[in-house]
Amino acid sequence: MEYLTVLDYARLTGKTRQYALKLINEGKLTAFKAEQNGRGGSSGKAYRIPVSALDPKLYSKYKREQNRKNGIKEPKPDRTQELPTLEEMSEGERREVAFWKKTIEEWRAFRNCGESKAEADETFLKELQEQYPEMKLSVRIIRRKDQALRELGEAALIDRRGKHGNHKKALPDEVFAVFTSFYLDESRKSVCKCMELTEIYLKHEHKEELLPLASSQTFTREILRRIPPAALVLCREGMKACTDKMLPFIHRTYEDLQSNDIWVCDNHTFDVFINDGEHEKPIRVYLTAFQDVRSRKFVGWYVTLNPSSSATLVALRRAIEKYGIPKRILSDNGREFLTFDIGGRGFRKSRKPGKDEHEIPTILQNLGIEFTTAMVRNARAKIIERAFLDVKNGFSKMFEGYTGGTVAERPERLRKTGKDADNFILLPEFIKYVDLYIEGIFNKHKHYGVGMNGRTPDRVYADCLAEQRIATPEQLNLMMLRNTRMQKVTRDGVYVTLYGEKVPFNSPELNFYHINRKVYVRYNPDDLREARVYDDQDRFLCTVQQTDFLSYFADKDKVKEHIRKNRKYARTVQDWVDVNVNKSFDELDLIMWQAERNKEEDGCMPNPKIVEIHALDKKAAEQLPKAAGFGDDEPIDYTMAVERLRDVQEG
Repeated sequence: MEYLTVLDYARLTGKTRQYALKLINEGKLTAFKAEQNGRGGSSGKAYRIPVSALDPKLYSKYKREQNRKNGIKEPKPDRTQELPTLEEMSEGERREVAFWKKTIEEWRAFRNCGESKAEADETFLKELQEQYPEMKLSVRIIRRKDQALRELGEAALIDRRGKHGNHKKALPDEVFAVFTSFYLDESRKSVCKCMELTEIYLKHEHKEELLPLASSQTFTREILRRIPPAALVLCREGMKACTDKMLPFIHRTYEDLQSNDIWVCDNHTFDVFINDGEHEKPIRVYLTAFQDVRSRKFVGWYVTLNPSSSATLVALRRAIEKYGIPKRILSDNGREFLTFDIGGRGFRKSRKPGKDEHEIPTILQNLGIEFTTAMVRNARAKIIERAFLDVKNGFSKMFEGYTGGTVAERPERLRKTGKDADNFILLPEFIKYVDLYIEGIFNKHKHYGVGMNGRTPDRVYADCLAEQRIATPEQLNLMMLRNTRMQKVTRDGVYVTLYGEKVPFNSPELNFYHINRKVYVRYNPDDLREARVYDDQDRFLCTVQQTDFLSYFADKDKVKEHIRKNRKYARTVQDWVDVNVNKSFDELDLIMWQAERNKEEDGCMPNPKIVEIHALDKKAAEQLPKAAGFGDDEPIDYTMAVERLRDVQEG
């Protein structure tokens, strides 16, 4: 191992020998004591500083000096790897290259005018400084630029100071990697919180040399510089937000479609206060509508107080009765569409039917309609969302009860009129206006979208209608379903009353999640093997099956079958507990580890400068019991004890 003397270190740093000794005594510089000339005592000791203890800059300087002493030539760095290409240059850098190329060409031509080159250089520099007084120019700079242009090319004319990657980073890659592991998470922790966890992690891994951390502004700047925006949104907000905000649109063509090939359905909330005739305060109603994709024509619609499967069936039946059966229907993932009696449960199926179990066909299957659902909360997949915006702007804004889509859009006049339903239009009259607007305005306005060419939806529908399928009355009757009154879920489930008899229905999901809750049951009178349960807000809860009663004379196999079902339900409950009650303590362990370390490193122990012993007087001390082996002829010298205690503290 190589060592430096104190004097060598002072010369290398440009400081004094006394300053180097001060650093050693204060523990800021690593050094070892070594004997000198075989002499003993303090005069025979000398400090030796290991070269490995030098900081990187001093170490590089030391190596360069050693190479010069030993006649070793250091290889010149390959600067061509650092130079940017023309495409990588900024506009300012390209202007800088053009300036120096022009200047060097003029300088070369000026030097060949006949006078001495030294005088020519001074004259040229003087004229150049008068032309560009804001620039720092010299003959040496011009010559260096000329050499760089000849040896390295145009890119070498750029001022690269501060643009290379050899600077010491305020935020090392290792620290930023730990930080991003906390920051790129859907819990969306703040920058300061992630910095706190990063610091604790580095201390836990004994990497204190990476501390202290940079400022929060540095971390924020590096997040924007190092992490791609799409990855940032994906990790912190999820795939849905990444798809909506970052990924490009999918453009579709309409030329290969015909009328009734695809219908799209959805619900729209009218931004209008309505008087329903029953409540003192105004309400808002909803539009359930079906739109033909090719022509953008509304083919069926229904105004309802609450979006539901019943409203969907009414709007669909009206459309089919007037325009026929479509080949495909596209909807979102709402409960009013994904029901067993309309399009099936889709991805919400909890299990696949058994081999011997008969799966009830849906209404759309009976009608021969292919049913497709869009991605969850993906409004871009349904053109009907754009049509609802036209309804809002062209229809809803015509009413005094217009509320606006948001609080910011709400008219100020509603502060006076918005609490009394009598100030607004009646529901039956509003429904008439809706029907008239859709048939007479929306379906007959000129449309300039893709494939429309300025034609109305009615005209495009008629021009592109190649085939029309008509439903039979029996198939349409399947759309009409029955509902029960509100009832409370008990341990036995729910029931449907038919012809004075109660038909019970139950399921583990209903019993586990919704017991004692008020619900109602929607069922198909022609098929009572299962029913659908909804809450008082018309939200789908679960599917229930008809209950099988066990006779007292049942054999052992039937009893075992019922016991097996109960045990399966008990396992379902236990599985839910195992999944939802388990917790991860990774971050808490770090916090507790930091707490233990804070206790161990607490440097707040009292250290008084003066310690005074208070003792009893001699008479009181003689009255106290003596320790075993302590004679009366050996009194305690308190003065000597205090002096010895002070000697211990001072030395």
